[in-house]
Amino acid sequence: MPTSSNLKTREKSLRRDLLQAQFDLAQREQSVVVVIGGLPGAGKSELVHRLNEWLDPRFLATCALWMHSDEEEDRPYFWRFWRHMPPHGRITLFLDSWYTRTLYENAADKLDPLALQTRLAQINAFERMLYDDGTLVVKLWLEVDRMTAQQRLAEDALRLAHLPASAERWSQDYEAATNAANAIVAGTDAAQAAWQRIPAQDADKRDIIAGETLLTLLTTQTPPVRAAVNHNSWFAGSEELQNNVLADVPLDAQLSKSDYATLLEAEQHKLQALAWRAHDERRSLIAVFEGWDAAGKGSAIRRVTAPMDPRLYRVVQSAAPSDEEQAHHYLWRYWRNLERSGRATLFDRSWYGRVLVERVEQFAAPQAWQRAYDEINQFEQQLQDHGCIVVKFWLHISPAEQLRRFQDRQNTPHKQHKITDDDWRNRARWADYESAVLDMVELTSTAAAPWTLVAGNDKRYARVQILQTLCAALEQGLSTQ
Repeated sequence: MPTSSNLKTREKSLRRDLLQAQFDLAQREQSVVVVIGGLPGAGKSELVHRLNEWLDPRFLATCALWMHSDEEEDRPYFWRFWRHMPPHGRITLFLDSWYTRTLYENAADKLDPLALQTRLAQINAFERMLYDDGTLVVKLWLEVDRMTAQQRLAEDALRLAHLPASAERWSQDYEAATNAANAIVAGTDAAQAAWQRIPAQDADKRDIIAGETLLTLLTTQTPPVRAAVNHNSWFAGSEELQNNVLADVPLDAQLSKSDYATLLEAEQHKLQALAWRAHDERRSLIAVFEGWDAAGKGSAIRRVTAPMDPRLYRVVQSAAPSDEEQAHHYLWRYWRNLERSGRATLFDRSWYGRVLVERVEQFAAPQAWQRAYDEINQFEQQLQDHGCIVVKFWLHISPAEQLRRFQDRQNTPHKQHKITDDDWRNRARWADYESAVLDMVELTSTAAAPWTLVAGNDKRYARVQILQTLCAALEQGLSTQ
C-alpha cells in the first residue's frame, strides 16, 4: 500500500503533468467530458474538488445536475447536458450525468429490461456522437465496499439527507444499487467511451489513481480530430439509388386570390386555437423550414406566426455558425434553442445544413455529413419521445421560378438586400443540391418526423399547404396524449 509520502510525490508530478496536458488540449480542436460515477459514499464530490484544485479553472467547468429544475423538465432529457458541453480546448466534469436517472430508476426496479436497453442505447449513441465529433469521453467509476460507504454517509448526514427522493433505495439497498450499477456499466462500456474502475476505499489513493487515469487518457487516447475535407476522396452522392420525389411535387398547383384569402383566414384561425391548446397540454411544436433560395420560407413563417400569441413561439434563424458554435458539435446550437413545453420553435433553416450546404460546399468532411443522418434521426426521436410534435417542410420551386424571383429581387430596391452572390453560386450548383435534398428526404423522413414537400411555385398555395399541414399535425399529435 502506498505510503503518505509516496502519494505526495505522485501528486506533485501529477499536478504538473495534468496542467501541461490541459494546456496542450487548449491548442487542439478537441474537448473533454469527464463523467464521475459511483455508489453513494464513494467520494465523487471529493474527487471533483480535488480535480478542480489540480487543474486550471480557466479551462475547466463542473456540472452537477443533481436537482432538475422545471426549465430542464420542460425539455427533452439530454437538453440539460447538451447546454453544458465544453467547447474546444475545455474540460467539463459531470458529477451528475446522463447516467444518474437510469441508475436510480434501475435500482428501484422502475425499468423493465426493454426500457433499460433503450436507455443504454441512447447513452451509447450520445457518447458515440460526441466521440465522432472529437470529444474525449472519460468515465470514472469509483468502487467502494458497503462498510466504507455506510461509514462515510454516516459521517456526512447533511449530504445523505439531501439525496433526491429517487435515490432512496439507491442509498439504502447496497445490493440492489450494486446490481443496477453493474448492469449499466457493463451495457455502456464501449471502446470509444470505456469505464475506468477506480478503487475508492482510501480517499487520497482514489484521487491520485483517478488523476493519473485522466492524465493517461488525455495524453494517449484522444479521439480523432474533426476530419478535414479531402477533395480527392469526395463522395458526390448516390444519384443512381435515388427516387426523385421532387419530380412528383405539383409545382403547377395554384390558388386564386379569393380562395387564398378564405383558406388563409380559416387555417390561421384554427392554428391560433391549436397553439393555445398545445400550450395548455404542455406540448411543444418543432417546425423546420428548409427549401431553395427564394422559395418563400420567410413569408410562409410570417403567415404561421401571424395568428399565434407572441408568447407561444420563437423563430430561430440559422446563419453561418459563430466561432462559439463552431467550437461545439453542430447540434449544440439547436439543442440550446429548444423552447419550453407548450411553446413552438420555428427553425428558419436548421440542423439539416449539415447534409445540405455543408455537404455540397464541402464545409464538412464526407464521414461527418454521412453520419449526420443517423444523428439527426436520433435527435428528432428524442424530441418526439419528450412529446414534441415535429413538422418538417421542404419548400420546392422550379429553377425557372427561382430565376424569376432572383431577377425580381435584383430589380426591386427594397428587395435587393435579399439577393447575394451566394444565392447565384448556389443556383449554379442546383443539381448537387438536388441530390443532397433527395438523400435528406430519403434518409430522414421517419415516422417520428416525416418531410412535407411543399409546392412552392405559387406562394399562396404554399402558405396554405403549410398551414394545413401544421394544423393537421397538431390535431393528430394533441389527440394522442
